[in-house]
Amino acid sequence: MILRLRSRDGLERLQIDDRSTVSGLQQAIQQQLGVPVEQQRISKDPSLLTAKNGSSIRGTLRLLTDHPNAALSSLGVTHGDLLFLKYDIERQVEPAYKPKPYETRPFGSQVTVADIVAKQRRIERQEKGTVQSVSFDRGAANVFQQYCQAALAFSIKRGGICYGTIDEDNIVRVEFVYEPPQQGSADELIFERHTSQETQCDFLAGILGLQKVGWVFSQANKERDYIMSNAELQQMAAMADEMGPKSVAVLVTWDANDHGGNVHFEAFQCSEQAVQLCKDGWFLPPDGEPSGVSKMKNPKEPNLEEAIIVAGKDASEVDNDFFLVALPILDHQGPLMTSFPVENRLTPQSTVALRDHLKKHSSLPYSSRLADMHLLLWLAGQPNLDQTDLLAIAEAVKDKSELMEGYKVIIDSIAGV
Repeated sequence: MILRLRSRDGLERLQIDDRSTVSGLQQAIQQQLGVPVEQQRISKDPSLLTAKNGSSIRGTLRLLTDHPNAALSSLGVTHGDLLFLKYDIERQVEPAYKPKPYETRPFGSQVTVADIVAKQRRIERQEKGTVQSVSFDRGAANVFQQYCQAALAFSIKRGGICYGTIDEDNIVRVEFVYEPPQQGSADELIFERHTSQETQCDFLAGILGLQKVGWVFSQANKERDYIMSNAELQQMAAMADEMGPKSVAVLVTWDANDHGGNVHFEAFQCSEQAVQLCKDGWFLPPDGEPSGVSKMKNPKEPNLEEAIIVAGKDASEVDNDFFLVALPILDHQGPLMTSFPVENRLTPQSTVALRDHLKKHSSLPYSSRLADMHLLLWLAGQPNLDQTDLLAIAEAVKDKSELMEGYKVIIDSIAGV
């Protein structure tokens, strides 16, 4: 049961067992409130607090502490009762009621809307995304999920940066996934960003008319009660801040069943409010196990315990789902192949892989045989080719035009054909 204790220093609450005795109550007061047992005088009579000395107390008041072995229930003490506690030591009590931010201002001062907004932020759902849907190239999707399933068994997280286009109807088309160097575990995914390889990828993608449109990542096959963890949501917000309001996140998961299991692709956007809050430092860094809620603080008012308003109530944390906008996800057959090994994986890229790729597609025109971004990115790292050469090769791939004979010779020599 819960009892209320009034002393000269304020009102406090104490939780004890329903079958507790007076002695048990005294022990709880000592442990939870810091008042020694020998200092305690407890009564149901409020005049205890105004009594002058010990003799007048014992002469006129009925003290519970005179019956240490009696059950509280036998003395008429029940859940929610108010008891009075007297002691001689000096102590400070936390106030039972903590004033709201707007109540702490000086009397007569004026508070503007800007002052209130600066201290507390109302969290609102974003009902519609800034794009209509996401369409993922079948080959790119298959190559990504196969690696997560066959090589990693969905035991750790894996991710990549999506390149594609956004058309006039606001449909995001993902044509290629660049997988940067990364460290993945069951709970974490850390990309090595803005490397020279990523710069080359941006360059080649730009020639082909592609841009960064978001990212894709897999979750490890473990039990969870959320769609996105707090860490994933913050990564998602950071990506959206970098790539723009129309960028997307594609989540790949494994759904086990009696027949083995299925791979699921889901598309989301991070709400524009979440992106701004993350940029402004409102999200607290993830601490401990992944969680489906995000703890938040006003960076300008760090001592404010309940810095946000969720569904009309002051709060310090919010369900991550509030910040997610689900999108329809489709698939299509894009212009690029995905048969060359993917960069930064356990399976290395090599001249043998290049030779096998060229032989496999020997029936195609030479420029069409090179229409694989993973292959082009690998060629960009070869000393035989410079930026001017890559520009010419990529333009031939884009236009499906005849590649200059000199470049064919160079690429064939790299492949050992």
